[in-house]
This record gives sequence, structure tokens and C-alpha cells, in this order.
Amino acid sequence: MTEKIRPTHLERTAYVYVRQSTGDQVRHHQEGQQRQYALAEHAQRLGFRRTQVIDDDLGRSGSGHQERPGFARLLAAVCDGAAGAVFALEASRLARNNRDWHHLVDLCALTDTLLADYDGIYDPRQLNDRLLLGLKGTMSEFEVGLLKQRAHAVRIEMIRRGAVLWDVPAGYVRSEDHEIEMIADRQVQDAIRGVFAKFGELGSARQVTIWYREEQIPLPHLTPGTRGHEIAWKLPSIGRVRQMLKNPCYAGAFVYGRTASRTVMREERPRRSHGHHAPLGQWQILIRDHHPGYISWDEYLRNQGTLEANLARAAGERSGAAKSGPALLAGLLRCGRCGRKLQVVYSGTEGRVPRYSCAGGRVQRGTGACLNVGSLRLDDAVVARVLEAVQPVGIEAALEAGEQEAQRDDEKRRALELALEKARYQAGRAQRQYDAADPENRLVAGELETRWNHALQTVADLEARVPAATAQRPGLQPGERERLIELGADLHQLWSHPAAPVTLKKRILRTVLTEIVVDVAADPPRNLLWLHWSGGVHTQLSLPRNRPGQHGRAVSGEAVELIRELARVGNDQTIASVLNRLGYRTGHGLTWRASRVAGVRNYHGIPPCEPSPDRLTLERVAEILQVSNTVVRRLIKDEVLPARQLVSYAPWVIRREDLALPAVQAAAQAVRDGHNRPRTAPGHPELPLESST
Repeated sequence: MTEKIRPTHLERTAYVYVRQSTGDQVRHHQEGQQRQYALAEHAQRLGFRRTQVIDDDLGRSGSGHQERPGFARLLAAVCDGAAGAVFALEASRLARNNRDWHHLVDLCALTDTLLADYDGIYDPRQLNDRLLLGLKGTMSEFEVGLLKQRAHAVRIEMIRRGAVLWDVPAGYVRSEDHEIEMIADRQVQDAIRGVFAKFGELGSARQVTIWYREEQIPLPHLTPGTRGHEIAWKLPSIGRVRQMLKNPCYAGAFVYGRTASRTVMREERPRRSHGHHAPLGQWQILIRDHHPGYISWDEYLRNQGTLEANLARAAGERSGAAKSGPALLAGLLRCGRCGRKLQVVYSGTEGRVPRYSCAGGRVQRGTGACLNVGSLRLDDAVVARVLEAVQPVGIEAALEAGEQEAQRDDEKRRALELALEKARYQAGRAQRQYDAADPENRLVAGELETRWNHALQTVADLEARVPAATAQRPGLQPGERERLIELGADLHQLWSHPAAPVTLKKRILRTVLTEIVVDVAADPPRNLLWLHWSGGVHTQLSLPRNRPGQHGRAVSGEAVELIRELARVGNDQTIASVLNRLGYRTGHGLTWRASRVAGVRNYHGIPPCEPSPDRLTLERVAEILQVSNTVVRRLIKDEVLPARQLVSYAPWVIRREDLALPAVQAAAQAVRDGHNRPRTAPGHPELPLESST
């Protein structure tokens, strides 16, 4: 026992601190681990009766960027005065940074605690020992920094030459000389290419995921640590699809430094987080055309732009992915006053009527919205202008749509055929393994038999799906082809077709238009639109806007004036009948009823029809003349009985005094007597048989 160890030290506990930096060291560096645990016996040989081993920090780094619960327990024991000595294999086991090391040395000096290793015993209160401990801590930190610096320099130099030192994505394999090669499996190749083709068609990673899961088509997933040679087939998740679309390796590029680490101070300790994506211009190493790619670099950049635009944020400038909402211009409109993107809000009794609103006024001045415009007129006007612009290529687009539909069916069928071919190979391989096994070894034979049965079941399922996919759509029939050509010639009919998805309409609008600037003019009320086309051309539109208090569901002024005139000669039921026969509709597009006519009258202050003794209806005239309604109509048609009709189908208005006309009385008397009055052509009065000279 050395003179530095006094009885006061031996009365306390000797703490043995055991640590290894990584899990790999814990699993494979067993000799160093055993040397650290042997320090407990060394402490007992020095006279310590009680020892306690702290090994909570196995697999944790001592650089100070990671929480160490074992080191915290050790500091607590030193502060409480329970530790007589702290044993460690070397200073680097206790700490790899000067902050933790000197903090421990200071606490040991305050509580009269010794530090010990296989080289000796150190008393932090003695200047020579404290100087030596300081040098040990500095050398420990310098050592790990130097090792990391050298290893990092060598790694970066290999990466600059294009050497692949990590797992490659599914669809590639890593060779022994650290190069990337495309996998030889055609099924995997077609599956990878199919993901990018489907994204180009749908324009959304989420829609691609939904399509693959609805069609029950799996995608290849890499088994880690196999250099890309082992593939597992699973239904994709949206994270997996996004990972494939964002990986530049599929574009034939070798990239290093796409993500970076950040260090922040939290609870007075540095905390490092990884996986923060850096923009393309900040990538450390980028080697294009490094290996064969599934897509081109230009297509990769377009995909990244689409993914970035699909990320809709409340205060962002992105339009977001095309969704199924009824507002067709969502993501395209920009306020002409403050420059912000317009947001979609919903109003109406059921909350289903979309409107475009700008909240710039509330944000900047605390007032109302800059703009608030309805979507119906804006959508219709912009759609009409877009269809007018793309009409010349409508037939070509229709034929191409038919070819794409057939191509999609072929891709799905080919994926199933390749999966069936792979499944048959797996079944044959399982059979050969079963045949080669010893029948008496039932544990092995039973497992191989189960694998063979599972492979055969997979083959049977795929054999049933391939004919179904082949017979599902044999191709465009002659009638369907003519129908496509007809729809292509009339894009308005195609646009209004019930089967046309809203998301596709939005993608078409976003393809030909970059943005639309909207403003409002007061006199006369109108919406001003500036359409910015993708080719750089600008088009201005001016659309009427309802005045304050008005809405688009109001009854037309022509119908109101007609109701005003008809109210003088007929009741509400008669007016409703006339309006319906003339083809007029209410503001909501409904037919007229007496109650609706009364509502319009009351709103516009139109009085109801008041009966007048001097103004008679056709039915009343028939009662007075004691003839039928048909006779009265004939007298009016022959211009014998003067009558007035406001519009077609309106009731005839006849003055009472006109019933006393001799011609009217004679005609009525003839009918009552049973004699038919001879007809005369209208405008030609009846001439007497004798004339006087």
C-alpha cells in the first residue's frame, strides 16, 4: 500500500469505472473489458474492503456529446464523500474531453478522493499529481481528436475517388472494390423504374404509395449489411417511396454530405443531432454519371422540384400537392396588393362553397383581408381560357392517354410475370434443398418442407393474378377509341365528364400556368386576373363581380321585371306557370312555384294582382258571353274580340266595354243558337252581299 492511501480512504468505497465507446468494442474487445473489471481485485489488493463497479456507460462515448448515467453516478458518489478512490484503466476511460476530466479532478481534490490506474495512485491535492493528471486528460483528448482526424481524412480521400463505403440502395450492389453496379435481377430493375414512372404520372409520393398498395404490388427493400445482394419484397410505405425519389444514387450520381450534424447547448451540455438535410449546393462531394442510373439527372431535379412544391405550408410560397378539393385554382392565385399566396376557405350553409382569401391585411395592418373572391366565376373563366389554349392538341392528347392506359396495364402485368418467374425459381430452390436434406433429420426436413409449401403457395397466388391482370383490360375497343377521339375534339365535354378526377384537372392547370395575380376593381365591380403562362406569356381577364349585398344566386332582372308586369293581371300560381313555360328559373336553378313568386314579390315590393271590374280574364269573358273558352280564344285569334297578352302563355286581358261590340255579340249569339260563324281571314272584315251605289 502506498503512502498516499490513508486509513480515511480505506474506510470509504473504491469505485471502479468501466467504459467502452461503441457497441462493437463491447462485443469484440473482450480483453480490454476484462482488464477494466480486474481493477476491482487491484483495489482490494491495495487495502480497500468495499468496491463498487460502475459499468452503465458501456457502449457510450466519452467525448461529451452523449449523456453518461454511469459517470453522473460516479460524480454523485464523489460529491457525497462516499468514494475513497476512483479506479480506471486510463484517463481516457473516465473522459475524452477536458471539461468532464477537470471537473472530476476538482471534485476529487475537494473531497480528498484519490484517482488510480495500473500505473499508480494520484492525489489531486498535490501539485505534481495534479499536473500529471492534467497532462493525462489533455493527451487523452488529443489522442481521440488525432485518431478521428486521420481516419476522417483517409475516408474523405477515398470518397473523393468515388469509393462507396456504405450500403447502397435497393437496385444496386456494392462490389469488392467499393464500386456501385446495377443489380442483375430484372424484377428489381423494373420495380425501381416503375416507381419513377408512376411518380411522373401522378406527381405525388402519397398517390404513388396508395396506387401500389391498392394494386398489391410490392417493392424491393434492401437487407442491411448484404452489399445489396439480399432483397426483401414488401408493400411500400410513403416514407420508403419518398426515400427512393430523393436518393440521387438512382440518377447515377455519387453524393456525400447530403446530411449534416448540428451541435446545440442543452442543459449546459453539447448535444449533437444528425440527419439534417443540406441543399444541393452545399453537398460536399457530387460526382455525376458515376454509375448507371435508373433516371437522368434532369429528371431527378424535376422530381425534387415537384416534391418541394408539394410541401404546402401555411405561410409558405409552395402550392402544395394537388388535392381533391373543389377549388381548382388553389396554389396558383397570388394577391395583387400584398403579394401573398391566396388561401382556400369554405363558406355556405354546409361549408362546401370554396372562396379564395388573402390574410395579408390582418397580418400587416390588423384589418380585414386584402382580397376575398368567390371561386365559381374565377375557376370557370380560367378553365375556359386554358381549354381554348390547349384545344389544338386535344385529339393527340386523347390518343396518347389511350396508349398510356395500355402501357400501365402492360407494366402491371409485367411486374406480376417477373414476380411469378422469381417465385417459381424460389419454389424450385426450396424443393432442391428439401430433396438434399437427410429425411431422418426431421427438424431440418420439417423446416425445409414448410419453406417449400410457402413458396408453392406464393406461386399459386401469382398464377391466379397474372391471367386476371391479362383479362382485366384487353386494350381499347374500336368504340372506345372513337369515343376518346370525340372527347379530345371537345375538351369542354371531356373536362366536365363525371369520371375526370379533380386532382388531374389541377395538375393540368399547374402545368400550363405558373401563377395568377388577382386584384379587385371597385367601379364597376370586377375581378382582374393576370394569367402567367409557363411559356412566359401573360393574359389579362376582367370578370364581373357582385356588388355588396348581392350574390350569384339572385333572380335575373329580366325575370323580376316580368313578374312585375304579370302581377298586374294574374295571381302567383299563374305567374309561376308562365315563367316555367318560358324557361325561366330561380337563382338556385329551380322551377317556379307560387311561394317562390310570392317571395320575389315581397323582396322587391311588388303588390299582388288586385281584381278590377273593368279588366276581365278569358274565363270570366266566357262566363259572361255564355260560351266556352275555346270560342273566346277563336274570337281573339280572329281579331273579333280585342285582347292583350304581355308575353306568350300569359293570361289574356280583355276590357269589359269590348264585350258590347256588335261583332262580338253577334258571334256569341250565333254560337249560342247553334250556328257556326263563318270564318274570315284575320285583317279582312266581312263584306255585305248587296251594296248601294
